[in-house]
Amino acid sequence: MRTLLILITAFLAISFTLSGVSYGQSCVGGFNDSIDSLTVYITNTATGGYDVIDYDMGDGTYYTGIPNPTHTYTGEGFYEVCQFIYDTLTFMCFDYQCDTLVIGDPTCMANFWWFPDGLDVEFYANAFGTYDSLVWDFGDGSVSNDTFPIHTYSSVGTYTACLSLYDTSGSICDSVCYPIYVDSSSCSADFTYSANGLTVDFTNLSSGGYNSVSWDFGDGFGFSEDEDPQYTYLFAGTYEVCLFIIDTLTFQCFDEVCMEITVTAGGGGSGCEADFDYETSALFIECTDQSTGNYVTTIWDYGDGSTPTLDDFHTYDQPGTYDVCLTVGNLIPFCLDQTCKEVTVTEITCFPDFIYSYNPNTNVFNFANTTTQGDYDAVQWSFGDGNTSSFANPSYSYNIPGEYEVCLTTFKDSNLCGQACKMISVFPLGIDEAGVAGIRVFPNPSNGEFVLDRGNAQGVVQISLLDLAGRELARQVSNRKIVELNYHVSAGAYLLQVRDEFGGAQVVRVVVE
Repeated sequence: MRTLLILITAFLAISFTLSGVSYGQSCVGGFNDSIDSLTVYITNTATGGYDVIDYDMGDGTYYTGIPNPTHTYTGEGFYEVCQFIYDTLTFMCFDYQCDTLVIGDPTCMANFWWFPDGLDVEFYANAFGTYDSLVWDFGDGSVSNDTFPIHTYSSVGTYTACLSLYDTSGSICDSVCYPIYVDSSSCSADFTYSANGLTVDFTNLSSGGYNSVSWDFGDGFGFSEDEDPQYTYLFAGTYEVCLFIIDTLTFQCFDEVCMEITVTAGGGGSGCEADFDYETSALFIECTDQSTGNYVTTIWDYGDGSTPTLDDFHTYDQPGTYDVCLTVGNLIPFCLDQTCKEVTVTEITCFPDFIYSYNPNTNVFNFANTTTQGDYDAVQWSFGDGNTSSFANPSYSYNIPGEYEVCLTTFKDSNLCGQACKMISVFPLGIDEAGVAGIRVFPNPSNGEFVLDRGNAQGVVQISLLDLAGRELARQVSNRKIVELNYHVSAGAYLLQVRDEFGGAQVVRVVVE
């Protein structure tokens, strides 16, 4: 093991300047626009380590891989343009930005959001264009002219709430209505805390019918979805901590509470212990940090003379055995630890590849070997369920829906010279990944946090997460075009089903890693 003292000085300097990498987002979306009649010119201003950029132009048009698109709309109107950026290599970067563009000379557009809490509903007007006044009709005989009214319904039920916009002549220039369901359930956010130096233990005291919590620890770095989290601050000071609670199934309950807390130096900071696991493929290594403790920074040294880095992946120039070391640490409270492991990488001389097709009604997969690089004289297919084949281009039928890793291995003189693997999903009979053009999900795969662009789905939609056997695992409803989803499920493939109020349904496959 290399001595820790050699790295301490450099490590502390890097920890101080780069500590945000472990906490903050590593890319930030952004764009500017210039409008000429019906044409908009987009200029990308996003920053960070992303490798994919997409745009939703708000009229059903999408651009992928074009940083600065030019788009011409077919007519005047208000269009919500959204940019999505993400990193498909490490999944450590994702962000999106949206802006409403005024194309041509439209009059106005009415829209609104609502947030129920029991029989109390908060309404937020999201109107665009030129209008003189607005009128809310809450569907129970009550009206309001406030921009952001709070209305209390007298009884449980479904009400049709409408927002109408009027011009200076008193004529309606636009209106919109949504069905609003209210019930008597509500919730109230509350918490207490206990500080020991820089470390604080939080206890959730909220009540009511919520099923999801979110903490903001007020330092710009720390967030948590744990019920009773523990958090260690980097520096002494006073911070505003906020707790948000919500019912993500019916959205009938939402509340938040914020408190100022003060932490001081001393106590807390219980040290750290470095540990990692790794996987290799040819000359490539990908590491997984499994360290514990209150560390902020991770530094990887791959033992081949390259500069130590924050990246947890590396490609070697030559095959061989290397001493890979991970150093973790923090300045305040101080901790520092290092662990090293011997890693052997080999050079692959064959580069197999394959494609496949399948029939969703029979789940029969047809595999085709498309290998063009390397000299090999035999192949073996592994279908991920314990069965194999030595045929050049086999067909295979799975008995049970699920996710399987299919591998094609090539041999030369009985020696392995290459391998390619792909994950495939076997859907229940009758369910196909069809009709997904109207909806988009970012990023995919992800850690369970997705953003759904509902595309052309109309009105209020029901969003369901299904397993590959077709069983519903989670459900929520929304009237927003861009919907943030957060699923706490095991790693694997799932189906995201979106149903609108007119009976239309679309399905897209999502992967949680």
